[in-house]
Amino acid sequence: MKPNSSSRSQVVRRAASTTGLLFVLLLVVFTASNYSSLNTDRLLDVPPNAASHAKTTTSSPSLVEGSAACDVANGEWVPDPAAPSYTNATCPFIDSRQDCMKYGKPGIDSILRWRWQPHGCDLPRFNPATFLRLVRHKSMAFVGDSVARNHMQSLMCLLSKVEYPQKIQPKDCIHCTRTYHYREHNFTVTVFWTPFLVRWNLTRAGAQQFMDPHNVYLDEADPEWARAVAGYDYVVLNGAKWFTRPAVFHERGRILGCSDCGDPNATYVPPHRAVRASFRTAFRALRDEATGFRGKVFVRTVAPPHYENGKWYDGGNCLRMRPSRSGETGLPETEAAFHAAQVEEFRAAASAAAPGRFVLLDVSEMMQMRGDGHPGPYGHWPHEKVGFGIDCVHWCLPGPIDAWSDLLLHLIAN
Repeated sequence: MKPNSSSRSQVVRRAASTTGLLFVLLLVVFTASNYSSLNTDRLLDVPPNAASHAKTTTSSPSLVEGSAACDVANGEWVPDPAAPSYTNATCPFIDSRQDCMKYGKPGIDSILRWRWQPHGCDLPRFNPATFLRLVRHKSMAFVGDSVARNHMQSLMCLLSKVEYPQKIQPKDCIHCTRTYHYREHNFTVTVFWTPFLVRWNLTRAGAQQFMDPHNVYLDEADPEWARAVAGYDYVVLNGAKWFTRPAVFHERGRILGCSDCGDPNATYVPPHRAVRASFRTAFRALRDEATGFRGKVFVRTVAPPHYENGKWYDGGNCLRMRPSRSGETGLPETEAAFHAAQVEEFRAAASAAAPGRFVLLDVSEMMQMRGDGHPGPYGHWPHEKVGFGIDCVHWCLPGPIDAWSDLLLHLIAN
């Protein structure tokens, strides 16, 4: 039986109603989708290149506690308008010979306004409160030559925003062991002045310390630090530049040879070989149960000098006004050999010790770029006659050496 006209009209009305409802639903969905795609970005302020930005952020992570995302030893010096973190007016621990502000080093304001930027990640600026929190109830020893003292004074200047230390057993000396104590955080910091890391003395009475040959005993750790290092939580170890001076090297109770000692019949010992032996001896002492040391060792590699047109004793100078870029300059032959010896001995020591006990603080490449960061002739007044008149070895304070504490804090936190 065929449906009548009334039935047909009801079917048509239902179909139209259903079609209209579907159309309305589709319109709502389409509108919501477009509102989301058009307005969510606007509300969140997402830039058009958000996807590429996200990739950059992923491949360039920040270095925070618990992160060791990239090699902090490789990078560039980039402009930093916020630097420096202190001045000679706010820090009383600056050695006057590295006070480049006081003695008017040309261009010092621009020389100071750089920070170290590793390739592929951001290295956080040194935070003195975080550092003191991490080293509360602990102790740190800087073991090495006068650049170790330079580093310690840089660290103390950075910490001075939070706390000033008390000097323990004050000594009126340049080359000697010094200890400071941060009472509020119960943190002790000491510098052991030991230019060769191993036992040494002058070859004759009345000799000049900086010019005459030294006896250097390559297989005997310097008792200046080896007998006192027990109980320290951290050791920052360095040393190399004194091995370019005249020296007679001893090993196993006999004379091994010498370097620049004035004896044409003596066996020549290359300075980098002596550096290798001294670091091996120092590492052995730090692993030896007899020293009582149970802490962590940060091995700081050589920081190259930047004398041009001569040496420190015959008119060489360092007059650069800005950092070099990576790849523009490489380590000089002597410092490259020192660096290789230090790194190879570090690897041997680290493999023989508990994981994480020895940590490399590699500053050689970053400091090779900073020929502008030395005092040069501006570590004293022009009319003053001093033994180390043009200093292209130590570093201005404030100066590029402050970046070492950025690295040190990162390594302690990780």
